[in-house]
Amino acid sequence: MVRIFSGRVGLVWGAALLLSACGENQAPAPRALPSVVVAKAEVQPVQPQADFVGRTQASEDVSINAQVQGQLLKRHFVEGDDVESGALLFEVDPQTFQAQVEQQKAMLTQAEASRDVAIMNWERGKKLLPDGMISAQDMDELTSRKLTTAAAVVQAQAALEAAQVQLGHTKIYAPISGRISDAKVSVGDIISPQTLMANLVQLSPMWVTFQAPERALITAQQKFRENQMGDLTLEDLIVRLELPNGTTFEETGNIDFVSNRVDAATGTLGLRAKFDNQSKLLLPGLFVTLMIESPMKDEALLVPQSAVQEDQQGRFVMVLTAENKVQKRLVELGDRFGINWLVISGLEEGEMIVVDGLQKIRPGIEVKAVEQDVKPFSDTQ
Repeated sequence: MVRIFSGRVGLVWGAALLLSACGENQAPAPRALPSVVVAKAEVQPVQPQADFVGRTQASEDVSINAQVQGQLLKRHFVEGDDVESGALLFEVDPQTFQAQVEQQKAMLTQAEASRDVAIMNWERGKKLLPDGMISAQDMDELTSRKLTTAAAVVQAQAALEAAQVQLGHTKIYAPISGRISDAKVSVGDIISPQTLMANLVQLSPMWVTFQAPERALITAQQKFRENQMGDLTLEDLIVRLELPNGTTFEETGNIDFVSNRVDAATGTLGLRAKFDNQSKLLLPGLFVTLMIESPMKDEALLVPQSAVQEDQQGRFVMVLTAENKVQKRLVELGDRFGINWLVISGLEEGEMIVVDGLQKIRPGIEVKAVEQDVKPFSDTQ
């Protein structure tokens, strides 16, 4: 019985030793390294751009008001249409004002007749005075009468002109070319002086007003001097416009007005850009984004947005060391240029950053890096 037990024990130990030997000869296969796509951080020329929120404003905005009282007879425009300067818009009943003109004409005729008689009497008296046929006092009265009647003629002429002006106000014309609003009065209404009848806005050119921080303006002016561009002013900058639907307006504009003081409450300076708006696509009151490009190019270190992540510590990128190990690097970023971020600090030129495969890695691990063939800084990708 002891031999059988011993034989079984030996068989078990032999099998164990055989399995152990097999294990020593077959080492575990190495784990495959995660594959990532990397790109080299490079300094490239950029065109600095500043964006501002603005609001469109008509270059001319005219309220058309009545200047006489009377019944509105006609409206000569289609509401919302473009009208030319001098186009007839409204007609007010002219009968009362025509009668006043005729009355003043009669008054002028009467005054001229009195003046002519006074002149004839004065000339007659002037001939009789040397012979003593009339006294000096009578001559003074004739002279006074001549002067008084002459003044009455001037007064009558002025009254006639005023009546003619009032008659002219019964026809209301467009003072500028532009797009007219809806009519604020209806045919048959009795209107009074200063009654608002319509509104007319000039769409070409169109203004865009906006506010710029004082710090940005001072910085821009300092850069002009540093780059020996002292003759360049804000008015020389090219301004592009992003419309409310996200598209870019087909025309470029320029700054045509800069306020003469900074708003102490907001620390901003008021500016205005002008666009020709030949298509008349821009209407007053739109909220738009102005994109102002610097005339000078800068050198900047850029990284694609796809390489940037963010956590509680801030924004960071994954950098590869010389041993292909992943390192987390906090970065300070500046403006965006298309699909890229400008790097202010935290990254050096020439370092390799991970642009694809970020979900498969963590700091400290070794990876298999494949360099990106197409540069990631192009906006055309």
